[in-house]
Amino acid sequence: MISIFTNNSITDGNIGIGKLPLYLYPILDSIAKEYLKYIPDNSRTTYHTYYNELSPFIKHNIDKIQQDELFKKICEYPHCILNNIIEMNELYYSNPKPNFLSSNLYGAAANLIPHRDCILFRFTGIQVYRMLIGLTDYNNDTSTELINFGIEHKINRGDYMIFDFDKTIHQVKKIGVSQTYRILLKLHYIVCNGFICSGRYIDIVSWFYKTYYIIARYTEQIGTDPSTFMGFFYGLLWEYPFYPKFCMWISTLFFLNFGYYILSYKKNHSLGITGKFYIYSIIYSLRNMFLLYLNIVAFYNIRWVLMGIR
Repeated sequence: MISIFTNNSITDGNIGIGKLPLYLYPILDSIAKEYLKYIPDNSRTTYHTYYNELSPFIKHNIDKIQQDELFKKICEYPHCILNNIIEMNELYYSNPKPNFLSSNLYGAAANLIPHRDCILFRFTGIQVYRMLIGLTDYNNDTSTELINFGIEHKINRGDYMIFDFDKTIHQVKKIGVSQTYRILLKLHYIVCNGFICSGRYIDIVSWFYKTYYIIARYTEQIGTDPSTFMGFFYGLLWEYPFYPKFCMWISTLFFLNFGYYILSYKKNHSLGITGKFYIYSIIYSLRNMFLLYLNIVAFYNIRWVLMGIR
């Protein structure tokens, strides 16, 4: 049996790029035609509609795609169990603006700049895969790059790209100056290899991923193209951590606050510093950082209200 995976890496997992069988194309066209009715505003940078929010007609067609014989190849080893995580499936409208990296991305940052889709979980014997399937044509300038593999691909109708949900670093690249939207189907599979596997174990692990995804997609959706205080609150939370220097900024701010409280206490008290005071200093430092963040969010929100600038 020919593997569905075309490359693999210890750090970035398995990836695969290919084309669906031609007999599935009419189903893809049917999904795309119906889904266009869901898009509220074609100027949106990104728009997600999740499986449970779709019509029975679209769900039925998505199930046909996901259960096709081709994808049984995801299971490569003896004692392998392959399940679908349909609750994480979605249809995705993507319309990145030219030079989008020069502006704030907010919640869309989670889709457009270098990232892993999930880095929270490591379960023995488990791999979770995301598959992107193109539903539309005429994409000549927007590619999905698998960074550490040095591979990028412009996903069009019938193309698929599968990668490790936890490990594979990827990003969207746009080289053109016009807006060209894409509609993608995102499917999710969980694979368990080895004697540890059981239906109960896979159900428990799937629950962790579903819970993470519910929280992530809720905050990401609110934070994409924000226009309210909470939109900017979540949008900036999604964008800032993707910048390489973010951890350094946060650590510096925290230790400056913490050091200030320690030095102030030493200056005004002759007694030694107690463990209780260290705890209070940590709490106060975190409080100050949160208040600073609220001020930053307020600045972006007020700027949007007064000037229409994101």
